[in-house]
Amino acid sequence: MCGIFGFTGFEAPGLLDRMADRIRHRGPDGEGRFEHPRLSMGMVRLSIIDLEGGDQPIFSEDGQVAVVQNGEIYNYVELADELRRMGHVFATRSDTEVIVHAWEAWGPACVERFNGMFALALFDARDGTIFLARDRCGQKPLYWWSAGERLAFASEIKALLAASQIPARVNVPAIDAYLGLRYVPEPATMFEGIHTLPAAHRMLLRPGQAPKIERYWDIRLTEGGPYPTADEALDRLEAGFFDAVRLAMRSDVPVGAYLSGGVDSSLVVAAMRRFSDRVSTWSIGFGSGIDETALAAETARLLGTEHHAVHCGSEDFARLPKVIWHMDRPVGDALILAFDRLAAAASGELKVVLGGEGADEMYGGYSFHKLILLVDAYRRLMPDWAHESLTMPLLRALPVGLLDRGFVFPAYLGRRGKARVIDFMAGYGKRDLSGSYVALKTLWGLSERQALYAEGRKRLASEAWVPPLRDGGGLLLDRLLKLQYDDWLQDWSLIRQDKNTMAHGLELRLPFLDHRLIEAAFRLPPRLKVRGLADKVLERRLARRLLPPEVAKRPKIPFFFPVEHFFAQPQFSALVRENLDPERVRRRGYFDPESVAALVSGMQAREFVGLKQVMSLVVLELWHRIFIDGERLY
Repeated sequence: MCGIFGFTGFEAPGLLDRMADRIRHRGPDGEGRFEHPRLSMGMVRLSIIDLEGGDQPIFSEDGQVAVVQNGEIYNYVELADELRRMGHVFATRSDTEVIVHAWEAWGPACVERFNGMFALALFDARDGTIFLARDRCGQKPLYWWSAGERLAFASEIKALLAASQIPARVNVPAIDAYLGLRYVPEPATMFEGIHTLPAAHRMLLRPGQAPKIERYWDIRLTEGGPYPTADEALDRLEAGFFDAVRLAMRSDVPVGAYLSGGVDSSLVVAAMRRFSDRVSTWSIGFGSGIDETALAAETARLLGTEHHAVHCGSEDFARLPKVIWHMDRPVGDALILAFDRLAAAASGELKVVLGGEGADEMYGGYSFHKLILLVDAYRRLMPDWAHESLTMPLLRALPVGLLDRGFVFPAYLGRRGKARVIDFMAGYGKRDLSGSYVALKTLWGLSERQALYAEGRKRLASEAWVPPLRDGGGLLLDRLLKLQYDDWLQDWSLIRQDKNTMAHGLELRLPFLDHRLIEAAFRLPPRLKVRGLADKVLERRLARRLLPPEVAKRPKIPFFFPVEHFFAQPQFSALVRENLDPERVRRRGYFDPESVAALVSGMQAREFVGLKQVMSLVVLELWHRIFIDGERLY
């Protein structure tokens, strides 16, 4: 695990050192450099595999190919054996060396053979080719900037900003996407001119040619079978899951795990215990109504792990500026504080942890999966006239308190949450699936964003950023799940974890994101994922095989930061007052100060959506102050 960086097409003495300094937290164990008239690149290293011999850059036998990598190639042992049979000679036991020889053997197609999480940069001096690539799910970030023949890349944007040639300017149109999604969907970033290399993409840069970016992996949707039987699917899932965990545990340092009270992380830990007599587990709680630490501790006892519980409280709001600095980008969710707090604690004992992320996206584990399926079935059965004249008036008249009883989060749905539901129901069938997906999950609808913007900024409000479903075929549930692999997963779920774990020199590995498991999940019938109100049907059958009964039968508990539990605390109140002060809002120039003040005043209602809206605006302002204004708040 490392941080990588480099540039081509311009001279910049000392830039590699400055880039390394910006992201040294990603690799506190060492660093390396490679300088050639065509390319300068470097890395900072977190030593996990081949502690003594794995320093980077790593070169081919003749020294003509050099590579730096952030991440892990889990199947490096098998690939190294194959490459040795082809005549390649290895100088180390590092997974990174496999990349060099794989490039010599298969060229750009080498990434299609890698099982892992990675962002890599490779230089081939034989023809001057520069090659960048990112793993299939986007577990490891990679950003780039170009102007003419100049190009720079890095694991974090702050390393790019170390170059005087790269200005820190706001990508103003991206603000609207941020308000709608709480993140900026790739390949855009909140910085003008700086892009993300999308997940499952590679970039080739040959002398005299423009960068060529192409997708090398995708999820293929089908209209239906033939499907395996439920028993066949379960046996295949069990074998594939154990192999994914086995590969993810490859390490020359101890490997622990994040453990909540739920099924996903419990399955990972149960599988780890098959391969290790000693596993250290970590959980986090908030001292509120959604605290899972007791359930996690009971699961740890049943599975026989050395367990640690971490508490996240109102005092952690003081860490928010530092967390945003590490994030590089505004992500409008207070959970980034919990991820930071958990990683800081676990990194005191470990360099590697496994987690359960990815299972919900594979098997339909989120509440909105079931809701969209139910609403789709309803709209196909209900005539338009009945929907418009009966259902919608009834829904608008329904008291929020009654609607709140069906809300899966323990927080209060509130009038803004009800407005989300009404807008979603009214527009379902008039929007495409992507539009309905966003309408249900957005913090601000289009009209609300128009009202929020200051005069002169209202033209920013649009829905041009709604992520399209690239493959229009397939069954509804599979199309819905694929949307998350194309957008939500890397830009929302994974980036929060990568930036917060690597801020503390901790590597997070996610066995459920083994591409073999993902591909197998999309070859399952929808009934083995979601059936009525039951979610993750096949995964729960696996849980009944591998977990104690009291763990296997637990319902999913939403994991979110309970801002309503902390909003009245002085730490949070001070954060809001300082960053959403009307005069500060006016000077920033994006939003109407009175509209923002109304949101702040409305926090007293403790509405789920309203509190998240305020939190998102606080994060956006802090990001501006740190990266655009240059304030050192951390």
